[in-house]
Amino acid sequence: MKRLSILLTATFFLLSGIQTISAKKKKKDSKEPNVHVRVDLDRTILPAGKKGKAVIKVCLEPEEIIRDAANRPSVNVALVLDKSGSMSGEKIAQAKEAAVQAIRRLGTKDLVSIVAYSNQAESIAPAQKAGNVSKLENIIRNLRAVGGTALYAGVNQGAAELRKNLSKEYFNRIILLSDGLANQGPSSTADLVRLGRAFVKEDISVSTIGLGGGYNEDLMAGLAKEGQGNLYFAENSSELSGIFDAEIGDALSVVARNAVIKIEMQGKVRPVRLIGRDGKIEGNQVEIEIKHLYGGQDKFALLEVEVPEGNHDQSISLANISVSFDSAKGEERQTRKTKIKCAFSDNQKVVNESVNEDVIVAYVDNQVAEAKDQAIQLADEGRHEEAVRELKKLNFKIEAQNRVWASSSISHKNGQFLDEVEELDQAEGLSNENRKAWKSSNYQVQSQQKVIPKARK
Repeated sequence: MKRLSILLTATFFLLSGIQTISAKKKKKDSKEPNVHVRVDLDRTILPAGKKGKAVIKVCLEPEEIIRDAANRPSVNVALVLDKSGSMSGEKIAQAKEAAVQAIRRLGTKDLVSIVAYSNQAESIAPAQKAGNVSKLENIIRNLRAVGGTALYAGVNQGAAELRKNLSKEYFNRIILLSDGLANQGPSSTADLVRLGRAFVKEDISVSTIGLGGGYNEDLMAGLAKEGQGNLYFAENSSELSGIFDAEIGDALSVVARNAVIKIEMQGKVRPVRLIGRDGKIEGNQVEIEIKHLYGGQDKFALLEVEVPEGNHDQSISLANISVSFDSAKGEERQTRKTKIKCAFSDNQKVVNESVNEDVIVAYVDNQVAEAKDQAIQLADEGRHEEAVRELKKLNFKIEAQNRVWASSSISHKNGQFLDEVEELDQAEGLSNENRKAWKSSNYQVQSQQKVIPKARK
């Protein structure tokens, strides 16, 4: 009887093991990548005996997975190309080549439309399956640069083409290229911002590419932000191919959509401010939306919180975190839940050693991006000295903080930041090129956009 019991027990564990292995294998073979949630603090241990502040980093980590055209979500892309007179020569040649390369990356189930605009907008290739590559290539290569810049009409026409096939089955994106100021039809930043906001409600995102020194970076940044896409500054046309390739790469690697991060403070912990990203803070509740998650690209939110006084060796809960999102294929909404807590110590060395390098680097990068955005506004108002002064104050503050952090990465980054500030101070003004570079790099830092290596001139 005892031997029979042992045999039955062994059989049970063996079957359990087989079931577990099978479940693991099923998960491994699944075509849909997972989204992991990681929550960290700038310091896991705070000084005891006094109120303090902490930075919570909520990071969404979509798995990177290689999917062929047969098992990935299809895309519905509108390429909106500037063909105004200022695009003549090398610019239009490089733009056409970049658009051709982008189309070649699409699959037969994907949809593509091509809109060209100058004095008015025209769908030179209405929405269609991307399979007939040679036909589309011929259409693009026949483009000629002439006329003005009806940018608003171009974006609107791109959206009209996408609307022919709006569905959860597709990832819908406009990719807008312009090298000049909008001078036909609605042309203000506010006009384009409203347009981008309206598109997002239709599940259409907009990425913008500014080429050269003549475009309006405020307009392009505003449209990209409200359209929840990417923003690029191409100093020269040779960079366009890499940018278009990156954009199509993002479109083809969407893992999840409409992600919402909810952070609920616990006890007497109080939210102070979000750093870098926009969001809602109401009482002890914080909510941040991230429209798209791409495979292998982490997206995060930084929240500064006020922490009540704690005793030595005490541990308290700071926040409960909930993340929900739709899968790329529009299946049932998924939710991830986790918590974050901290401890206290009266040993300063222990506090200092609990610093998280990843969090403080993200914190500093976003602080610098915010400060540069404010400096641009001050410079635009003719308050150059004040802009320099505010940037130097942040530089000194980071230097002081790093005496505690002792981070070589922060030291290096802050040195580069100081070089930029001193260059601005000596120039007695922000150059057109630097303004555009700052605008795009600030946006990329705050949205955690993948940075495209600069092409050699």
